[in-house]
Amino acid sequence: MKFQLPVFMLLVALLFACQPDSTVTPQNSTVNVIKIAVSNTPLSAPLFIAHKKGFFKQHGLNVELIEHEGGVKCFEALITEQVDFATASETVAMFNSFYRSDFAILTSFVESDNDIKLISLSAKKYQNLASIKNAKIGIIKGSASEFFFDSLLILHHQQDLPLERVYLKPNELLAALENGEVDAISAWEPLGYQILQRSQNANQVMSTKGLYNLSFNLIGLKQNQVSLKDRQSLLKALSDAIDFISENPTESQLIVSQTLDMDLQQLRYLWKDYSFRVSLSNALVSNIQSQAQWAIDNRLVLKDNRIDVRMIIDKQLFESAISQHQDEH
Repeated sequence: MKFQLPVFMLLVALLFACQPDSTVTPQNSTVNVIKIAVSNTPLSAPLFIAHKKGFFKQHGLNVELIEHEGGVKCFEALITEQVDFATASETVAMFNSFYRSDFAILTSFVESDNDIKLISLSAKKYQNLASIKNAKIGIIKGSASEFFFDSLLILHHQQDLPLERVYLKPNELLAALENGEVDAISAWEPLGYQILQRSQNANQVMSTKGLYNLSFNLIGLKQNQVSLKDRQSLLKALSDAIDFISENPTESQLIVSQTLDMDLQQLRYLWKDYSFRVSLSNALVSNIQSQAQWAIDNRLVLKDNRIDVRMIIDKQLFESAISQHQDEH
């Protein structure tokens, strides 16, 4: 039996309509997932906001954020290839540069000159730096916590002060201080705020605002499966998130507060010390170089393993991504 022409044409049209459109990506498309190890601190705000507000998706990325306690753990996840990228301070990058050069900083996305503090539970006993003589100090080894503490001693000519360093994990600091295992801790936020709120006896041994300018960075392995285009898109998404933070500080704080399950008042207290921007400045290079010299002087690393800092900074990727982003806007 022969089809009538109108019926035949209708069937052909329906057949073509059922074919997948190669120009459209379906919602359940298996776009490669990019995994980022993120330190669960407000410093990671641009990544939380890029994820929540859809900036990663707008740039064609499928991103999964995996939270860890601190930048050291994030970097460990990176080098063991559990993730594609990690967030960490420049101190973590500096220490690791003595042992490997297969990673690179893609961008810094936030700075703070008041994120790390020296906190005790004996306000009367520990009123200044000299008073911590013979004290036990809780420190996170190989991190900004350790560099900050040594910088504090050097600045006040107390580097020969007798004391005991107790190396702890980030999630062990508060308990160690409250249980009397240490007399003070060199801790980043929000740990400092938490202990100050939990105990009336807690105090900041001395004001350290402006002493140390910490940066948080996006770091990746030089050889990975993420394309150049997607790496550029990551930086563009972070830039969009930072623009959003600047224009919508209240909503941004609410997003971060909910993401970290942090008290909003606590977050607002910390927020004023943060400067969000994507950058790879000469100040970052200088900071890493000075920290590397400190690590050598204190025999924390082998001098012979020192590399040129520029080997672990992907300036070319950064400049290409920012140039493209500016052209698109």
